[in-house]
Amino acid sequence: MSLKTISKKVDATDYDMENDSFFAYSSKMEYKASIDLDGIILDIAEDDSIMGVEILDISSRLGVSKYDVRNYKSLDMVVDISENVIEVEITFSILKRNAPTPHVVEASALNSMHLPVGSGSLAVVA
Repeated sequence: MSLKTISKKVDATDYDMENDSFFAYSSKMEYKASIDLDGIILDIAEDDSIMGVEILDISSRLGVSKYDVRNYKSLDMVVDISENVIEVEITFSILKRNAPTPHVVEASALNSMHLPVGSGSLAVVA
């Protein structure tokens, strides 16, 4: 199988402070399905690429306050897909004492949707 690489910038983000859920997605793609990787939910587009992400309980996962999540500076997500496993690494850059500080969340799950082998990334700049 060939390795498929996809890089995208999302055009929409939202943080639900009450439920502590962060969303980042591309509204220009058609939604097909979602995969839950233990509270990190990947939205899959019709072309089987990653079109967005929702992270539940984000402040506790990152070890930061909800205020910090609301005022993040950037997010970079890398997704690696093999025949059997999907691995995700999400790095939030949060400003602390006027310096960007990276906070990383990782997850993996079985490739139960049989997504094509490859890697992809999403980037968000606040």
